[in-house]
Amino acid sequence: MKHFGVLYRYECKKLLSKKIVWISFSLSILMILISLFAPFLGDYYIDGKFIDTNYNMYQQEKAYARALSGREISQELLEETIAAYRKIPEIPGTHYTATEEYGKYARPYSEIFNFIRNLSGMQTSEMITSWQPDEDDMYARRQTWLTSRWEDLGLSKGEMEFWREREEQIKKPYVYEAHEAYHNIISGYQTVGLFQLMLIAICLSGIFSDEHIRKTDQIVLSSPLGKTSLYWAKITVGISFAAISTILLFAFVFFPVICLYGTEGFQAAFQLIYTNSSDPVTCGQAVMIAYGNMLVTAVAVSVFVMVLSELLQSNIGTLAASAGLLLLAMIVSMPEQYRVPAQIWSWLPWSFLAPWNVFGKYTVSVFGHYFTPWQAVPVIYLASGAMLAAIGKPIYQRFQVSGR
Repeated sequence: MKHFGVLYRYECKKLLSKKIVWISFSLSILMILISLFAPFLGDYYIDGKFIDTNYNMYQQEKAYARALSGREISQELLEETIAAYRKIPEIPGTHYTATEEYGKYARPYSEIFNFIRNLSGMQTSEMITSWQPDEDDMYARRQTWLTSRWEDLGLSKGEMEFWREREEQIKKPYVYEAHEAYHNIISGYQTVGLFQLMLIAICLSGIFSDEHIRKTDQIVLSSPLGKTSLYWAKITVGISFAAISTILLFAFVFFPVICLYGTEGFQAAFQLIYTNSSDPVTCGQAVMIAYGNMLVTAVAVSVFVMVLSELLQSNIGTLAASAGLLLLAMIVSMPEQYRVPAQIWSWLPWSFLAPWNVFGKYTVSVFGHYFTPWQAVPVIYLASGAMLAAIGKPIYQRFQVSGR
């Protein structure tokens, strides 16, 4: 590994001198910012009738959420919420959210109403017309739904017991807190992840193959610094690029969202965002967990792309294969009744970008101890990345320039 530092700086300079790197990174940031701010543009309509601008709607919703912060979602708040919604008159041909009564009485409780509906699995009509507000009934409905969901996923009895124990660690009744910032960051997780993996595929697909294509490998491979040092320098540069670019993309999501929504809600229960989660974590912790997993995923995928680049000796082929896997994960899903294939598919890098897979119910059991996806998958990725890097080394070392 002699002169590794020299080779590392040389490979960094080569990578960062490519226009495609800066263009791709700039476009990724632009698209992420557009996705963050697009909801505030334009007007809000119901049944073709103008209601308000989207920005004013956001400001009003923000004020209502702040007014509810700190209140327990218990019997008292449930009764207030349902009573407010029952003041909405039934007007044929008019959506209930377009009525004056909704704006005056019900809308201030819309966050709680939607939370109850998502938590219990009830329909809107059932909640408004026939459900008698009952805190115990709401949580019982949730547990019934969760148990049914666990059975559909084919979880073992041990896994179900594990998730029941996790459920008991969640403080109930939930306390509502305004949490828009963390909700938006989690909601954008898959978008940021897709852009990041495409960025890695575009920028690193030529890190090995470019030398073969341009026929400069004769000079590089004859260097007295050695193939081994050069190989690890390239791998390290690729990993560094994946890690740093992931952190930068996260920063371009985090800081604008925090400036726009504020920092409230870090300690709020994650179930306010993802009602079906049984992970006893807060909204802020969930954000750190999700983007920490994205960082590890980016590092593992960068190694995969680089080794594939050397194996195929074609940057176009490498990019096509990487993009194809991304598209495949977006359009193909594995039926849940096939437990093992479904778990493997949901844990592949291209599928693990979805927050519902990061905080999914599939587990890994090691000596009777169960590990959640966000605990197990990073370890699997790091081990797989190290294995791929080790496999790529002899492939690179055995390459011989011939026929030129």
